[in-house]
Amino acid sequence: MNDAAALDVMKRFGRAYFKRDPALMGQAVTADAEWHQEAGPDAPHGRVLKGVQGFLQGAAEDDTQFETLRFNDLVIRALGEDQIVMTYLAEGQYRNGAAFSLRGIELLTVRDGRVAKKDVFWKQLQSATGAKA
Repeated sequence: MNDAAALDVMKRFGRAYFKRDPALMGQAVTADAEWHQEAGPDAPHGRVLKGVQGFLQGAAEDDTQFETLRFNDLVIRALGEDQIVMTYLAEGQYRNGAAFSLRGIELLTVRDGRVAKKDVFWKQLQSATGAKA
């Protein structure tokens, strides 16, 4: 895969994610796709959502958690034949009012031109002990 192909995969995924459209999501992710979120109970993976419905559920949960959520300073690069590395600045505001600006990186695995795995890493506002960093 080259950078142009990686960008095409991510444009298709982004369109499906932001429109919350099941048909578009089905074209963007594999039926068995996994979204390993940046936090959650499924140690050591964060929270794992599966399949088209899992990705749509994650998008809907983002709508309830965030008043606003934007991804800026995006860099998308192909990594070998079947992976994409994406870095960005996630900026937004939680529904409780707290604003944030956090660096993120994602490692995505691609199969047949669709996302098969989306592994998300965000810088955190607190250390693992709960103390402010």
